[in-house]
Amino acid sequence: MPKTLVNIHDLVESDFRKIQNLLSKKFGTEYTAGYIRKVCKGLRHNTNIIAMAEDYLEVRREMESKIERLSN
Repeated sequence: MPKTLVNIHDLVESDFRKIQNLLSKKFGTEYTAGYIRKVCKGLRHNTNIIAMAEDYLEVRREMESKIERLSN
């Protein structure tokens, strides 16, 4: 079982690509996955990316908890 993600610093490359697609659809702005990674790791600052990453992480946690309940 993968470990539970605690904050946006724990996201992985596939998460950055999903966030990249969400940002593109919502804001129409293209960000590279590398830039999104740097923002999530705290090396850059962008409020749109941080907000989207936090929302994405919350939805992912909810999904993982629902899957866990199904397996019990």
